[in-house]
Amino acid sequence: MDGQGVRSIEVRTGVPVSLVSVTESAALACGRTIGRGEVERARETAASAMLHALEVAGVCGRVVLGPRGDPILSHGATVGRPEDPSFDLGVYPVEGATLVARGLPGAISVLVAAEPGAFPVLPAVSYAEKLVAGPAARGGLDLDDALADNLRRIAFARDVRVADLVVAVLDRPRHRDLIEEVRAAGARILLLEEGEIAGALLAAASGTGVDAMVGIGGLDETIIAACAVRCLDGEIQARLWPRNDEERFLAGEELGRVYRVAELAPEQLEVAVTGISGGPLLRGVEFGSHGAETESLDMSTRFRRTVRRIRTWHLP
Repeated sequence: MDGQGVRSIEVRTGVPVSLVSVTESAALACGRTIGRGEVERARETAASAMLHALEVAGVCGRVVLGPRGDPILSHGATVGRPEDPSFDLGVYPVEGATLVARGLPGAISVLVAAEPGAFPVLPAVSYAEKLVAGPAARGGLDLDDALADNLRRIAFARDVRVADLVVAVLDRPRHRDLIEEVRAAGARILLLEEGEIAGALLAAASGTGVDAMVGIGGLDETIIAACAVRCLDGEIQARLWPRNDEERFLAGEELGRVYRVAELAPEQLEVAVTGISGGPLLRGVEFGSHGAETESLDMSTRFRRTVRRIRTWHLP
């Protein structure tokens, strides 16, 4: 499928905008840095391209979710007219900058848009633990239960054995015990070097070979992932994971609460995801004498729930 006919959103300038065009721009720019060993260059290139594409498209928005410390699209940054934002934005110009630098698969570019004030306001805790699965497991997850019980329910919903499941987990020291739990339950593991959002997409989308994702990751990344999971009709549960006494105090009465997809992701939203370095979810950017090619997911719940897989040829 080419870029023609892509559903778009209306910004207040009256200009129809496809969010996919924004993530495509970030992916194309970042794709030029694949394998060059320059992590920061990959991040800065993707962020600059995404900001430029948002401005060219006429989007007026405020960044409320995204990677911490990004000097270009930082938290609170505005795009377009700061006094008249049309959207709150969740931005991840490149998730997996280290993967890009090393020439490894799995890097993606992500953009989420919702009405101002639509994203949840959660306590200022940096991390959350989460469990993600596809549509078949809807209503079957319970983060308060043992992981083995959740895996059994996922297997039952998919009409397979636990031994048939593949569970994605970020390869982090904090997940050492969790990895052993997955193995003890009998499931197989896909270790991810990077990619909290990508891992959730792998678990929620069909045909990726991944049945679930578990682990502890960034709270902003968890909310962005929940937006994509909601579009895919998947299931996600999350719980705040304070790192210290200060964050436990900040969590307050929310400590221990299990958030479900409807509490993490707005009802009306747009999500765009473009592959950068390729993988089981999306093909990476491909360059050639006749231009470049990208593959993206264009997802929405705003008017009707739609998921489009788009291959776009970018002519020179």
